[in-house]
Amino acid sequence: MEKSVLHSRPAAIRDKLSFRGLFLHAWDLADDGADQVMGWMSEAGLNTLCLAGTYHSGWFIHPHNRRHRLFMTEGSVCYFRPQLSLYKRTKLRPRVSRLCHKKDWFAEAGRRLARHNLQLVSWTVGTHNTRLGLAHPELTQQNVYGDRIPHALCPAQPDVQNYLTALCWDLAANYPLWGIQLECFGWLGFRHGHHHERDLTGLSDLEADLMALCVCPACTREAQREGVDMVGVKARVKATLDGAFREAPDRPKGHPRSMNELEHRCPDLKRFNRWRKGFADSVIAAIRQESLAGTDCRLLLQSEFDPALASVVDGFACVAYEKTPADTLRICRAAKRAADQNWKGLLQCFIQLGRGTPESEKQLRGIIQGVQNGGCNGINFYNRSEAPPKMLTWLAAVMKEFVE
Repeated sequence: MEKSVLHSRPAAIRDKLSFRGLFLHAWDLADDGADQVMGWMSEAGLNTLCLAGTYHSGWFIHPHNRRHRLFMTEGSVCYFRPQLSLYKRTKLRPRVSRLCHKKDWFAEAGRRLARHNLQLVSWTVGTHNTRLGLAHPELTQQNVYGDRIPHALCPAQPDVQNYLTALCWDLAANYPLWGIQLECFGWLGFRHGHHHERDLTGLSDLEADLMALCVCPACTREAQREGVDMVGVKARVKATLDGAFREAPDRPKGHPRSMNELEHRCPDLKRFNRWRKGFADSVIAAIRQESLAGTDCRLLLQSEFDPALASVVDGFACVAYEKTPADTLRICRAAKRAADQNWKGLLQCFIQLGRGTPESEKQLRGIIQGVQNGGCNGINFYNRSEAPPKMLTWLAAVMKEFVE
């Protein structure tokens, strides 16, 4: 399969809720029927199938699936048929889900888009990959103690960078994508939800961040090229963590409580974090330049507006999980204010269907109204697999009221 013909940069996103999406998985299509699911979405007033192209491990309750109620994912697999020739520059290869051995569910969805008046977005998980991390520990994040973090591939590793660009290229070139939505394309924290994951020390948010701070050979080498004293950074981070471990449940006198405070004491840590931000941005830019060149696939992030990336990506997002309509309105207004007034891309708000919110059809209507009145031009509901069926019924009743 070859890359598609060259197209211009995707057009600006229209105002109002022109993007109305639903997160879902290949098992939704396989278990409940692709036409049934996609037809329901279209009738409900949704227009975007946000289908997981890759996904991490999970142990979920599926309250309305036709075949089961408890479900464990295969973990760190892809839900499409990869073109392996695109991965020549990396030792990493995507593992295909068993669900896709007989059917390519991205291709199945793609063939039905016009029939149901939908567009397809690949919800794509990048560096969060325990399967590849365990197989290639030398490519994972490494903290100041030399510990490897198995679920977290390090984006400073050339093999990881090439894997991420190949993954996005593969999806954008070979499937009729309206967009690709990136999740976890940078460094990760050490908290992950592993089986029986435990921390009896009671690490603070700062300490947890420091436990995952990657100082692997690739990070160290690249940061040193930018003039960062990595010996000093590692010593300061280790001393901070050692103090927490030694004195828990207390902390040493003068122990830092925030990253800003620690950066003030260690300017090279601030320079290191600045390098990390710039490097992570360069990974996103490479996907735009190398993976999406020659396609009309949009590049979407799951983070709020960032002026450093505004010329590179087509969409940002804010999150209003378990929020009232008033709180949703406030979150969306803040996200809209943070964006450049001249920026014409997509600004999604993610709304979770579950954990007691929304509590009624009326509240869901208010939440959607808050997203629209707050200035977002997109809304994306998380997620079909796990949402209680009553909430999906409310969504079908309410969402069509916001279709122009």
